[in-house]
Amino acid sequence: MKKISLLLLATAVILMAVGCSNSDVASEKQLQKEETKVLISAVDAKKMIDEGGKITVLDIRETPDYMSEHIPSSINIWRSDYGSTNYEIAGMRAEKEKMEALLGSLGIDNDTMILLYDNKGGIDGARLFWLLEMYGHEKMALIDGGIQGWKASGLDTTTEKTKITPAEYKFKVDIDESKLATLEDVMAAIDDPNVIILDVRSLEEATGERLMPGAFRKGRIPTSIHLEYKEAINTGEGQDTTFKTVEELKAIYEAKGITTDKTIIPYCQSAVRSAHTTFVLTELLGYENVKNYDGSWVEWSYNKELPIETGEIK
Repeated sequence: MKKISLLLLATAVILMAVGCSNSDVASEKQLQKEETKVLISAVDAKKMIDEGGKITVLDIRETPDYMSEHIPSSINIWRSDYGSTNYEIAGMRAEKEKMEALLGSLGIDNDTMILLYDNKGGIDGARLFWLLEMYGHEKMALIDGGIQGWKASGLDTTTEKTKITPAEYKFKVDIDESKLATLEDVMAAIDDPNVIILDVRSLEEATGERLMPGAFRKGRIPTSIHLEYKEAINTGEGQDTTFKTVEELKAIYEAKGITTDKTIIPYCQSAVRSAHTTFVLTELLGYENVKNYDGSWVEWSYNKELPIETGEIK
């Protein structure tokens, strides 16, 4: 009788474990994301900086903004520093060799923890995060809220420029293009029901009412659905541009049919805002099949033989 009871108890434990493994997959993935700390509060960032160690803070804003005020010890860079000059269109990702030279010039090596921030809700931080992840740098995080979040937390800024000691940098792994979409990928996705082409620009850009500098035609990629990247952050008067909660984000994207069973291809003007959406979906919500379209609307609109849509969008 005792053996039977023990057997029943063991069986129950196994069944409970199986049940948990099936129902808690999403929660487990989220816990893993939290442990990696790819998004940290301004207060936690301040603690990390104060504790010392191999930490470099990158301020990704235009130089006048940096000169006006910035997070102490941060180093200023801007989009052109990690963009390529080898394409007919502007804004494409820098080559591996250029990235190695840039990181080395900033005093960064493979063991450096890189903290990223901007003043646009994380779009420039997310763009560089996406690029660094593709090339294989492992230690990095966004400061939630950027400079606004830092100041809203009551933390001091400075105008003092940070001294840099150059280092040697070489990526140790092959390029991982699993989160990259090419022009050919997007063309194939138009008629693929398992792929969502996600326009994260403003509604005026998506409907063709507005043409941003650098683009060649008004409109959007056919079959796109629209959800502006800003929906993922806290904006408006008195807000600090921090990311919304995981629960809020999940509801926002699922309401548009953007679910984990689909491949998602976000795009914008030049893959900056869409890198932000890629960060949200992959790093905060645990989506596994998200591919940022690097060429985005600039590349698509440049190729005049490619179809476009205008007017109302889903």
